Amino acid sequence: MELLSHPHVHRVQVGEVMQVTLNRADQDNRMSNSMLEALTESVLVASRTSRLLVLSAQGPDFCLGRDMPPPPVGSNTTAEQVLRDDAAPVLALIDAILACPVPLLCAVHGRTWGIGLVLAAVADVTVAAEDSRFRLRELERGIPPCLAMAPLLDRMPAQALSHLVLTAGEVDVARALSWGLVGESCPASQLDTVVQGLVDKMLGFPDPAVRAVKRYLAQAPRHDLGAAAREGAQLLAQILAAR
Repeated sequence: MELLSHPHVHRVQVGEVMQVTLNRADQDNRMSNSMLEALTESVLVASRTSRLLVLSAQGPDFCLGRDMPPPPVGSNTTAEQVLRDDAAPVLALIDAILACPVPLLCAVHGRTWGIGLVLAAVADVTVAAEDSRFRLRELERGIPPCLAMAPLLDRMPAQALSHLVLTAGEVDVARALSWGLVGESCPASQLDTVVQGLVDKMLGFPDPAVRAVKRYLAQAPRHDLGAAAREGAQLLAQILAAR
């Protein structure tokens, strides 16, 4: 059943699975704030209606990041404006994913940069096509990607995370696997088949047991992701407001 969707965030309910597809290939699936809001709404709806949420993308690349350039130097942008316009939509999406009682399965391919990398990392299960490339290039634009780093703190070794951020370099799928950014890779031609196999397997498990695992992973002692994300947002706002 096709649900009401954003023009660039297509949402379909297939049995007990909500399938969400980024559909802005002509802009490399760069995320506008309205797309982030539509993703957040999809997560909230899936929490009530589904046993599994699957996120993928149309086009040659999964996502090249945000469709939001930093404020120009001398624009007198305040920290409050940055928090409201830049950070708040991302924080809302992260909060929704953390609170969602059902797993998020993310299928990525091609360039997976910025918020695309964040979504791959924060998902419960992530499958990457072998052509996937991962990058946080925010420092090239004078932006400290502390908010983007928050979901990576418990998923990557500290040296790998600092290398990813401080070099702004591109990471291939083999390194992404070794660093814990994704859980599995496959040839691009087999991505849909592998994802469907995982969907079938996960739906075959008792739903209460799956939800218990999701709840445990969200609540087990580790970094407080929400607090880390908010601290990162504050640092981002202070740096951009001082430009």
